[in-house]
Amino acid sequence: MNLKRILFFYSLLIFTCISFGQQKYPKQPADILKYIIDIQVNDENNKIKVTESIHAQFTTSIDTFFLDLTNFNGNTGMQVSRVLEQGYPVSFIHKNNRLGILVVPPPKNTPYFDFQIEYEGIPSDGLIIGKNKFNERTFFGDNWPQRAHHWFACIDHPSDKAYVKFKVTAPSHYQVIANGKHIESTPDINNTNITKHIFETNKPIPSKVIVIGLANFEIDRSRYSKSLETSTWVYPKDRTNGRKDFALKDSILKYYEKNIGVFPFEKLAHVQSTTMYGGMENASCIFYDENAIKGDGKINELIAHEIVHQWFGNSATEKEWSDLWLSEGFATYLTNLYIEDIVGKKAFREQLIKDRKKVIAFAQKTLPPLKDTLTQNVQDLLNPNAYQKGSWILHMIREQIGIELFWKVIQNYYKTYQYSNASSKDFFKILEKTTEKDFNQFYKDWITQPGHPIISTKIIENSITDSTSNLSQFQYTIDIKQQQKIVFRFPLELEILFEDNTKEFLALYMDNSIITQNLLYSKRIKQLILDPNCKLLFDEGKPPK
Repeated sequence: MNLKRILFFYSLLIFTCISFGQQKYPKQPADILKYIIDIQVNDENNKIKVTESIHAQFTTSIDTFFLDLTNFNGNTGMQVSRVLEQGYPVSFIHKNNRLGILVVPPPKNTPYFDFQIEYEGIPSDGLIIGKNKFNERTFFGDNWPQRAHHWFACIDHPSDKAYVKFKVTAPSHYQVIANGKHIESTPDINNTNITKHIFETNKPIPSKVIVIGLANFEIDRSRYSKSLETSTWVYPKDRTNGRKDFALKDSILKYYEKNIGVFPFEKLAHVQSTTMYGGMENASCIFYDENAIKGDGKINELIAHEIVHQWFGNSATEKEWSDLWLSEGFATYLTNLYIEDIVGKKAFREQLIKDRKKVIAFAQKTLPPLKDTLTQNVQDLLNPNAYQKGSWILHMIREQIGIELFWKVIQNYYKTYQYSNASSKDFFKILEKTTEKDFNQFYKDWITQPGHPIISTKIIENSITDSTSNLSQFQYTIDIKQQQKIVFRFPLELEILFEDNTKEFLALYMDNSIITQNLLYSKRIKQLILDPNCKLLFDEGKPPK
């Protein structure tokens, strides 16, 4: 065995021992530029046949190249029959859900490589093949977070984004949806019961949102603008419900285009699907759980959340899973801003309070930081830390800088990182540049350290009587204490409610574990209310004895 092959097998041995945990995803000097996935499905069984072409670029000279692809386990998984590089067969090993390919450097040391991989099998996950609630056969991609490799070979991590072309060959009775622009649907010249559908993206997207969907659909198309078509794809028996539930889809899209920027993809399809999530933000074709379509018009917030993801998550994508709040926190808070502007401030405030309660309840069970490098199972990152706490971080920033400047930050961040990847630090660099303010301490407190303030207040009252006027005054000592171990620094508002039902507001800055305020009033305090205008993520602790 020559040295190159020895290195190949040695590196493969190391590679296949690495888990899919978020902190252990193996890095390699490779960038997938484009996937061309030629996939055949049928109604006789759940086996798929795939010929996949991969155009890749390497930043350094390497001997081996690795892709994620679930291997055959006796019942499900993919069996690779051959791998070609530049049209010539090359050696490969498919083991432990990784496909290792022995790379032969092409002439003139070009950094670009073209591979063709042929495989078939029954997907164990990722491509959900089954029946919908109407007992009709369906196929739906369901990749989040790292499940794409169950049905096509890829670098299954958000940091690697690629253009995608799908060639889907299926029985002609299916309507087919996929990412990108629909190029054509052509019946097989030898069998009109078979049709090939071609879709292609003009922007790179991560594997988590690369999907196809096949079912019996009722399709409604509309022209949102000269360059953008929107559509709904619902099961025929739900056509009336679908039209009611998706009635505001274009007005929601318009709201975000106005506030963020031009919609990032070729189309926007809203698709009823039979998958595991209530909504999945697949690039240019959002999948909604089949049972969400009820005809009661109550999924507008879900629609808004998934539309926001087209900008944040699909176009501007987190570099690492630990920065998931850049997707889910953004989608949650920008949905809340839609509620504020369209439904009203009362509904907005109610939603903030609900979200805060979820954060508090979650923190009582486990306490990771917002940039969560501790949670190894990526699926477990779908929690109130990434969603509601991430949303609250944006809300506190908005309260410090104002809504107009906040939207400017969002726009600048998106313009800088559209169709690429960003980290939490990248967002804060844009925040500081746009606002010309220092958020270094905010970043340390709220992004890298766990938890949130737990605040208690203690009031000591002393009555003072003026002997000349016989008028009473009340002297108060108010102690405001952070009860958690780690000190946060933040602005805090207090509402002081007096016995005559008048009120006064007091603005403070907490920069220590405890601060004391001495106040003098001519009337007695009835109640102290922390954060009356819902500006701070905190929990109210028990007052000290």
